[in-house]
Amino acid sequence: MLGCLGATMLLMIILAAAPAVAAQRWQGSIQGLACVTQGKVCPINMEDPLIALEKTFVLLLPDGAWYYLPNLDRAILARHLNRPVAVEGALEAGSKAIMVGKLFVKRDDAWREAWSPDMERELLEQLQGWGQGKKQ
Repeated sequence: MLGCLGATMLLMIILAAAPAVAAQRWQGSIQGLACVTQGKVCPINMEDPLIALEKTFVLLLPDGAWYYLPNLDRAILARHLNRPVAVEGALEAGSKAIMVGKLFVKRDDAWREAWSPDMERELLEQLQGWGQGKKQ
């Protein structure tokens, strides 16, 4: 009985010490890092040339703060350049990076989910079956 009580106490201590990571939500726009660090908004209607030149994209908030989104592929970020977006995720301690759990894009006055790890996993599962005689 004492062993079970000790294990329970140890588990409670570990859980209490582990920081709770609650998803937060940020709204802003996807911008090129070079534009943001120069205090400019990426030029609208010049997205394609800018995408070719820009290597890193960030989330720019209305107050001017910006964050890297390291777990989102560059292609996903480039696709949403200059558009209103919202991300849900967790801020990495001591950095300017958000680990994104969901990316939302505003279309027709509604927020629509554009990316999540679950969406990516589902697509990968579908792609693995394509061309192998399996019906979809």
